[in-house]
Amino acid sequence: MKYLNIIVAVLIFSTVSVYAQDTFHPAERVYNRTNDYVKSFFDGEIPKKSTVWVIGELRDHINEVLNGADNTPVRYRYWRKGNRTLWVLESVARTMPITAGVVVEDDKIVDISVLIYRESRGHEVQSRAYRSQYYDAALTGDNSLDKPINGISGSTLSSNSMKRIARIALLLHKDVMDDQ
Repeated sequence: MKYLNIIVAVLIFSTVSVYAQDTFHPAERVYNRTNDYVKSFFDGEIPKKSTVWVIGELRDHINEVLNGADNTPVRYRYWRKGNRTLWVLESVARTMPITAGVVVEDDKIVDISVLIYRESRGHEVQSRAYRSQYYDAALTGDNSLDKPINGISGSTLSSNSMKRIARIALLLHKDVMDDQ
């Protein structure tokens, strides 16, 4: 009887711990609100939101960039004023998405910032030293970045996620500018 009680207790605690692991979500680190980020790059104003539909060749290029890491959305929303576009995109790092804002002008990245970080590790991708590697980055003919981006030790998945976001923003910007 004593052994049966011990076995039952072990089973109950192991079941509870399995369920607890599935429900744990780290706190969101909100670095910037979307509206504030948009205003900061458009002279304090918020331009009208526009939509780009992901169809045809654009869809193929985005699928190539995502390489199964995320689902390809049907559309993306963005803000535009002149040759400048601003994209708020999400990409899954390890288990949770990173929400980042990317400003593109003249086919080059002007700014990339993490707006919301949801993972428990890897938040170093928000650091200025890491983000500055993306400034003036453009796409090459094979849709990769024309600058080497150094990852962060221990934040490989977050770094890869930020690279995907940068490449997608540049692809979307190019598509929008080609359509005008």
